[in-house]
Parts: sequence; C-alpha cells; structure tokens
Amino acid sequence: MKRDEIPPVQAKNWRMNFNEEKKLTFNLAIPQIILQKETYKKLSGESDNRIRIYLGLEESVEPGKYNLCAFAVSTFLMGSGDVFIDYETPVYKLEKQNEDMSSQISKVLEVIKRYRSWRAGELDNHSDQAVFRKYIYPNAYLLTKSELHEIFNVQNKSEAQIEFGISKTMNVMIFPEVAENRAMDDTSSAFDFASNCPPSCGEGSIYNF
Repeated sequence: MKRDEIPPVQAKNWRMNFNEEKKLTFNLAIPQIILQKETYKKLSGESDNRIRIYLGLEESVEPGKYNLCAFAVSTFLMGSGDVFIDYETPVYKLEKQNEDMSSQISKVLEVIKRYRSWRAGELDNHSDQAVFRKYIYPNAYLLTKSELHEIFNVQNKSEAQIEFGISKTMNVMIFPEVAENRAMDDTSSAFDFASNCPPSCGEGSIYNF
C-alpha cells in the first residue's frame, strides 16, 4: 500500500455507500473531473504547496438539472498549526482540459455558491432528504501531498481523476434524558463529545488491539 492509498475493499465500500446515497440525497450529474499534471505543478509550485478542491454546480440547463464541477486552488500553511490558507489565484476548473479561471473569479464564486445552496437544501427544498445534505457533503477537500506526489511524480501520470465515495461511520450520541425507545423525531438535546477510533485511538492502551 502506498501512503494515503485506500485499500481496494474500502474503496469499493465507499462507492457502494455513494450509490446508495444517490437514491436519497444526491441528485446531481457528475462529469469527469480531471486534475492534469501541468495544473498540479503550477498549483504546488516550488514550495510544494497543497491543493484544495472546491465543489460547484453549473447553471441548470433544464429545471432541476445540475452538473457538479470542481475548482482547484493552491494553499499554504499558516504558522505551525494545521491551518491552510488559500491563494486566490490561480484557480483552475477541473475538466478534461483544465481551464485557468483566474480572470473569472466572480463566475467561480457564483458556481460555488450554487453548490452551497444545494448542499443546504435550498435549491430543491421540496425534497424531504435535502436537509440532510449538509451533514454528508463537504464544501471542499484539502488534498494531501503524498497522493498527488505518488500519482504525478512517482508514477509519472499525466492526469488523475477525482471521483466520490461515502464513508459511513456509527457515531455516539449522548442524551441527558433516558428513553426506552427513542422516536426518530425526538427533540431531546443530544451531545457528541466523542472522537471516533480510528483515527483517535489510545495506541498504548491494553484495550486497543
């Protein structure tokens, strides 16, 4: 396994989960989203910057018909923490032939804003499932250095394709009120102070094996 590589069985599980979610909350068309090596080199630069990918929605051709799209920008580490700040330019649209959109920032922001409205359940609020999108779909992805270095520098590929999967994990909710059988629409306060293991595991614990 390469660093940051997803095991094949896990990738299959993520794809299966995504296909299941298409029946509920995901109603968009996904064209090929391609990151070309030349784009990667321009965004990573000599400082080996990381790349952030923002999701957007193309303007609908027919009522309710939207195409997902993606834009890539370069990011730099602010201080010694884990905060990465975006460079405003350059920004590329990730199609079969990557397009430099640096002179059309307002258009890029409009497309990203449309995706955010879909994510918030505002574009098609007649759907009962739309309200749950904000808990499932992120605004953007901060890519690691390892995966792109492996693809473009080690394997010397000219392009990489971006697809989507969903990791479904059982989380813990803590209620101050005890109920024998809690209803789905229960409005009691629920808390989540837990970090899931993995990744937050007690490596030295006798219980972690």
